[in-house]
Amino acid sequence: MCITYVCHMSAALKYDYVRSTPQWRKTGARYDCVVFNGLNGLEFASILALFTLHTLTTDLRVALIRQYHFVGHHSSSDYIQLQDVNQIDFIFVDSIVRAVHILPPSTYNPFLTVQDLSSPDIHLCLQ
Repeated sequence: MCITYVCHMSAALKYDYVRSTPQWRKTGARYDCVVFNGLNGLEFASILALFTLHTLTTDLRVALIRQYHFVGHHSSSDYIQLQDVNQIDFIFVDSIVRAVHILPPSTYNPFLTVQDLSSPDIHLCLQ
């Protein structure tokens, strides 16, 4: 079952789709990455599950995330680098700013790298 959340991007007045599924088009798992408003400002995470908690008076949209910690900027590319410390947490879906593309570690770089091609605002906000 694929769960999709439509995130309204207020700056560009467009929509961004965030997906979380263990089986995406018969090719394996897909857990999109996002930037969200956390306790320490903008933070990064992978969405592991999206769901709604129903109470008597309200419905709460919640995401189960794998949170990544900010390490710094890459010395040559200036891309944002993150570290996976295997921290699982819950956030409100309304705190999600938008989706981002995060590259896995490589032979030459032991950190996750935010390759944000949609907007330069992430770089400016995290300086």
